[in-house]
Formats: sequence, structure tokens, C-alpha cells
Amino acid sequence: MKKITNLIDDARPGGIQSLLSDMSSAGVWPRESWEVRTVNPTRPIRVQKDCDVIVVHYSMAWRKLPALLQLRLRHPEARLVIVEHHYTQSFEAQHVPNTRRFRQMLRLCYGLADLVVAVSLAQARWLCDEGIVDGKKLEAIPASRNYQRFLAMQRTTKPAGRLLVGALGRLEHAKGFDRLIEAFSQLPADRFRLCIAGDGSQREQLVRMADGLEHVEFVGHLDDPAPFLATCDVLAMPSRYEAFGLVCAEAKAAGVPVVVSNVDALPEQARGCGLVVEPDDAAALREALEYIAHPGRRQQFSISARVSVADAWSDFISSWSYVLA
Repeated sequence: MKKITNLIDDARPGGIQSLLSDMSSAGVWPRESWEVRTVNPTRPIRVQKDCDVIVVHYSMAWRKLPALLQLRLRHPEARLVIVEHHYTQSFEAQHVPNTRRFRQMLRLCYGLADLVVAVSLAQARWLCDEGIVDGKKLEAIPASRNYQRFLAMQRTTKPAGRLLVGALGRLEHAKGFDRLIEAFSQLPADRFRLCIAGDGSQREQLVRMADGLEHVEFVGHLDDPAPFLATCDVLAMPSRYEAFGLVCAEAKAAGVPVVVSNVDALPEQARGCGLVVEPDDAAALREALEYIAHPGRRQQFSISARVSVADAWSDFISSWSYVLA
């Protein structure tokens, strides 16, 4: 029996925690062989000596490189897998002043791994095409969850009327919710309503932006996104960068059409399931929401959305079973 240790640096609920929880419950790996450990990546990391596979889920950085090297040297026989949940082409373009230095850091970190897993096809193309990862040690496994309860949710197409647009995620600059509120400032309150779920450092700023917009509501952090998605007609995801976007996939499983930014993994997720707009373009967001408000268009997108993720979880588990075998 292989012993598998997953290393994270943030125990707060979120995409990675949800993903690992579903993997643990999949029944593929015995519970006694599966471990999730929260660590400080800048300090020496200790795992069981007889661990067979170490899966690193935290982001890479220069200050984390020494501990990662020590981990590699301490467990030379273990298979070391780095899952790149964080960095993307759009992230690099917006936040990395010295691309050469950043990529050198990634090459050094990835060089210590036996395998690097990209969480989307777009991310894998960027890592490979730019020579950041040797293609022979790169595997693309689109992120997933067990979407069964989302797929089982009943939906009815509402008649033409007030469109409920949902937005779900951390209230941070990266998610682009400021542009969504800006778009809603130009949309009539009798035809459109926006509910933003989540919390984060931008909350006060976003609340101030929405002051006076009676059709914009903040509902706070949600432990379970399913009931929220069940009420939405459309999910808006105007992110500025996104390695994958599990919220988008959950919405599709619930039969909710999506409007997403043209960044990283989101266009591949929205294909046939909604609309893609350029990032940071409030006018384009407004036009897309006006277009998708038509019930017939939403119904067509809704059917395609559920079909697109029907086999996602089984494909995901199959791919990871191969990686961990």
C-alpha cells in the first residue's frame, strides 16, 4: 500500500481543500495511506520516512526553495509531485516585474520534482511552450471535484424578467468583481440583480462601489456553494487570472451558464457553456449579460454546461490514480 502525503500551507476552506477532501472520500486510496499536512514551506518539512509519494500543493517561491531541496534530499526514494495551482500566463504578465528571474525560480523548484501537474490545458501550454517545465515531466490534469450533487440539482428556465447573476469567490483584486459592479451600474435594476458571495480584503472597497445600487447584494462567505448556485441564472467570473476556477465548473455542473474573462483556463471552461469577454472590460461584461438574459440562450448553455462536466470527476480520479500508482 502506497503512503501518500499532500502538503498545503493554508488550511482555510477553499478550492484546494475541497479538492483534497473529495479525493480522500473517493474510495480509491485507503484512508490510512492518505494524509494532508499543513506546513510552513519556508521551514524544514518533515513527513514519514516510509512515505512513497509527496504531493506539494503550495505555490513556489525563492524563499521556499531551500526547504523543498531539503525535502527532496531527505526523501530521495519518494516520488515528488508539484501541483501548480497558482501561477499562470496572465498572473505572470500582471504581477511579475522580472520574468527571467521568476521563471528561473520555477525551473529550479520544478527541477526537484519527478512530475509537475498543471491544473488546466492553458496552464500546461504556457509552462511547456515557454520552456519552464520539461514536457516529459509535465502532466495536464484539469482540476475537478465530485460534482454529483450539483449535477442532481433540478433547474427550471425562468421566463424573461429579472436576471439573477451570481458571483462567488474571494473578494480580491484578482477576481475582478470591481468591474462586475461597474457593469451593474449601467444595467437596469428592474431587469438585473447581482449577488456576490465570499469575503476578502476588498470587501469594504466593493461595498463602497456598490453604494446606491439597489440591485447589488453581498451575502458573505458560504460554506456550501450549492444552494447559492441553485438560485442563480448566470455565474459571472470576471477574473484577471485563473489557473482553473473550480467555481466555474461547479456552476456548469449545476446547469448555470457562465460569463467569464478571456484569461488562462476560463475560455476552455466556457466553451459551449456561456460567453467569454476581455478582462477588465465592464462594457463587454454588461453587453454579455444583456445577451445571455434571453431564456432560450440560457437553456441551451445550461444543457451544454452539464454535459461538459458529466465525466470530469471520473477522468480526474483516473488520471490521478495513474500518477500516484
